[in-house]
This record gives sequence, structure tokens and C-alpha cells, in this order.
Amino acid sequence: MKAKLIKNHYGYTYFLADENGDGIATSDNGNLSKENCDEIFGVVDVEKLAYDYSWTVQSVPEYGTTMAAYKEGFNKAMELNKDKVFTLEDMNNAMDWIMTQYFEFHEQPTTGRREQYLESLQQPTEIEVEIICLHTGDPKYTTNTGIPKLDSEGQLILKKI
Repeated sequence: MKAKLIKNHYGYTYFLADENGDGIATSDNGNLSKENCDEIFGVVDVEKLAYDYSWTVQSVPEYGTTMAAYKEGFNKAMELNKDKVFTLEDMNNAMDWIMTQYFEFHEQPTTGRREQYLESLQQPTEIEVEIICLHTGDPKYTTNTGIPKLDSEGQLILKKI
């Protein structure tokens, strides 16, 4: 079943809407896994990475295992977010400089160009997803039952389309 996952929708962290825009579930009421939604949107959880690394990182004498794990988790988060280097203010300043140097030199109109470009760089707030459903029958001829498959916490399982 196709749906739309919306980030920060009217006070909800994540909101799942059907094709008509009607609400199906939210992450705030426990029907959606925030971790699953974060993964779909590419949000990096540094705390989780640090915890994951705490099992594999050797203890550093002056900091201990916890600090070394946080350092490894932070470095991994920086690697995963390497394409998210500049702030919106940085981009505005760069665009101001480009527009004065290039567009005005070539006597071309600049109205709306900056906004259009900056909008293209923004992270999406809506992503098309599929609710994973249970299947029945012979493995060769499975049938989608339309009944949502739930994880161990009783939350919907979503997959980015």
C-alpha cells in the first residue's frame, strides 16, 4: 500500500498519510517507528551510532570506551552527512555574491533565481513510502493481503519507494 511520509507535520514528528491525504499513523502515538522514519529521511542518530560502536571500539586510556565510542559514532555521522556541509545562511551569502558577480554582469534578471536554487538544495519534508503488508499462499504465488505487517514493537514497517 502506497502512502506519503511527512516530516514535522502539524506538531507530529512523522505523519503517515494515505493517497487521499488522510492520516494513517504518527510516530508520536507509537504507530510508527521513529527510527524507521529517520532512516527513510536519512537522519543520522549519533547516540545510536555511539552505542553500536561501544561494542567494537577499544578502550582509550585517557577517555575510556564510552568516549572512544562517541568519537567513532560522531565521525561516522560526519561521514554520512558529508553532503550537508553548508547552512542556509551560507548558501544565501554565496548566492548574493554569485548574483551580483554573474547575473548583473550579463544584465540578466535575478528575480526568483536564488529562491529556486535554494529550494532545490533543501532536504525533502515528504517522501513516498510503501507500507509493508503480509502475504499469504504458496511462496511461488504469494498474494498481498493488504494487512500491514508490524515489527516487534507493533509498529508499521515502511519502505521508501
